Amino acid sequence: MQKIFFILAFLASPLFIFAQQNDSSHYDIYHLTISDTTVNYTDKKVKAISVNGQIPAPTLYFKEGDTAIIYVHNAMMMETSVHWHGIILPNNQDGVPYLTTPPIKMYETFMYKFPLKQSGTYWYHSHTMLQEQSGLYGAIVIQPKEEKYKVVGEETLLLSDWTNEKPEEVLRTLKRSDESNEWYAIKKGYAQSFDKLIQHHALKDRLQASFNRIPPMDVSDVYYNTFLINGKNTFNLSKYKAGDKIKLRIINGSSSTYFNIEFAGKQMQMISADGNDISPINVNRVLMGIAETYDFIITVPENGAYEFRATPMDQTGKTSVMIGNGENHFVKNMPKPDMWTMDGMMQLADINVPMKMNSNISMKYMNMKGMSMHHNHDMSSMNEDDEDTSTMVMPDGTRMKMSDMKSDNNDDETDDSNYVIFNYNMLKALQPTALKGKIDRNIVLNLTGNMYRYIWSINNKTLSEQDTILIKRGENVRMILVNNTMMNHPIHLHGHFFRVLNDNGDYSPLKHTVDVPPMRTVEIEFPANEAQGDWMFHCHILYHMMSGMSRIVHYDGFSRDSLLHKYPYKKALDDDKQWFFWGNAELKSQMSEVNLNYINRNNAVRLEGSADYHGKYEGELTYERYIGDWFRPFVGMSVTREKYYNIFNSKQTFYQNTNAPIIGVRYTLPYFIESELRINTKGRVRFQLEGDEWLLPRVMFNWNANTDKEYHLDFQYILAKTLSISAGWDSRYKWGAGLKLRF
Repeated sequence: MQKIFFILAFLASPLFIFAQQNDSSHYDIYHLTISDTTVNYTDKKVKAISVNGQIPAPTLYFKEGDTAIIYVHNAMMMETSVHWHGIILPNNQDGVPYLTTPPIKMYETFMYKFPLKQSGTYWYHSHTMLQEQSGLYGAIVIQPKEEKYKVVGEETLLLSDWTNEKPEEVLRTLKRSDESNEWYAIKKGYAQSFDKLIQHHALKDRLQASFNRIPPMDVSDVYYNTFLINGKNTFNLSKYKAGDKIKLRIINGSSSTYFNIEFAGKQMQMISADGNDISPINVNRVLMGIAETYDFIITVPENGAYEFRATPMDQTGKTSVMIGNGENHFVKNMPKPDMWTMDGMMQLADINVPMKMNSNISMKYMNMKGMSMHHNHDMSSMNEDDEDTSTMVMPDGTRMKMSDMKSDNNDDETDDSNYVIFNYNMLKALQPTALKGKIDRNIVLNLTGNMYRYIWSINNKTLSEQDTILIKRGENVRMILVNNTMMNHPIHLHGHFFRVLNDNGDYSPLKHTVDVPPMRTVEIEFPANEAQGDWMFHCHILYHMMSGMSRIVHYDGFSRDSLLHKYPYKKALDDDKQWFFWGNAELKSQMSEVNLNYINRNNAVRLEGSADYHGKYEGELTYERYIGDWFRPFVGMSVTREKYYNIFNSKQTFYQNTNAPIIGVRYTLPYFIESELRINTKGRVRFQLEGDEWLLPRVMFNWNANTDKEYHLDFQYILAKTLSISAGWDSRYKWGAGLKLRF
């Protein structure tokens, strides 16, 4: 019956369109059908989500001043949604389910209708759970009323990342606290094992970070099987010939990947950022945060086809387009990043830096990080004959030419003397963007997180713990974004543009998404004059948003749309409260062991048990409650069956069962050593320590010891994400070896 209603709704939609078209406005009408599909990007068939049968979804073309009417038909067996990223529209059309717009239930249709007040390059994607990672994303192009640049043609290039794992499994893996959590680093070749740390002279830094309970660093949490442009790893645009000027609309539509974009054919002229025209600048390389968009004009050089390449920041792959005809010319490979030292990580993430250094960073890293890109010329007039067009300004005032920055790559030769790396200080609006009047509200937002538990937050609170940022219509609002984590965060505000304060003062650029690098501070400001409502404000790394790094910007006095009366506001806040199950089992020659965990942000239920093959066993079931990041009291039940020998006849043995409730506390010490103090109802007190050491890329060492004089030493060789070879000594069960299965 539901399918029949769905078909009837689809067939009847032209009648609704006709009813809408009773005025002089021009309507751009689209039908988007969301359905399950199967894809094969890496010789493996996996489930995905398509729109009109394709990934990415169709590009939607509009004209500034028109009205968009978009019918979204849900042909899946689960609800969905579509958010129109960067579009200024009525609050109830924004597409965040349960917050601004009803979710689109299975076999139902929702009509979005909004005026197009702007032009530029934008995109759309699901805001339901992790559907964006599975393929529900597409580009939006809004042509201006008057074209400013004359080009032969234009291409929209939508960047994305792809994993063959289910996105839910990716998030579950990131939440785990066992060897599975390190599998992505192993796959990427960036294992933070002792041998690698010694090789890279980074052991001291790692020990210091571990003492402060900072986990191994990575610029990207997830291992991706491939990276795509318009759903392909590589393709050709051979229709363009030498001398053609082309407009490239670039969208980073990935779920958690920052891309460095480059063109082998000299410099690209950036003309727009996040849909807003800027004073043109010539650049060679741009680090694109997730959800940012940039427009470029390039000229196809003589003598060949030239590569436009997008490289993930951790350089675990690439995706590219060849533009032109003839001999291929490729972008030079960047040197592999130093992912083991703090200095290397900070340098890698510090491209877009007109921002302030956070006061709590050590002087050592301030000396390395306190540098900015300085440009001596109007970038729009830069040409290949200019000299010293870009220098690195060091903290002591000295300057280093970009030409002195060496690469160990010997691909196509390029002239490094004019090699320009983009940063936000280069962005200059065409018209003044300064706010009229004083700043009415200053809001400090610390970007915080616990990588060990994979919880991301703002001011140490997740969305479900503290949901609202209150503003009033007509206010001038300044937000001070302080990144206290070791990862970049692309921060996006729905329904608004904001000024990113930079060296251009009154001409600071307008954006809808801003990259905030590690240990940096960025200031943005905007007039609260858009449609009143509840607007999402969040990190656009999908797994960070789902783990709590979000807020809702709430206009004082706003009441929810009547369409939402059946859809509780509270459900929009629940993503970071999700429960996860994981565990492992070991089968060894002398014993078997199982560990099961059912956890969410604040709670954990754990079942642990071990047994030999002669009737001896030990097990416990506990519930623990997190108070802060590291401390958690617990209660539970312990059961044991011990083997004893007759003191008068050693050949005679007997077993004794002990069942007792327990209560205690657990606390994570420096170096991620887990401590536990417990007492049972029989008055028996026990203190225990346990930990893990990453010795070699695939070799882990696990240990524990307690005041009952029990101890355990175990080595694991990781064969795959779910399987290890395990061998070691247990004081209760002696020597043994076998397999460890993670599930």
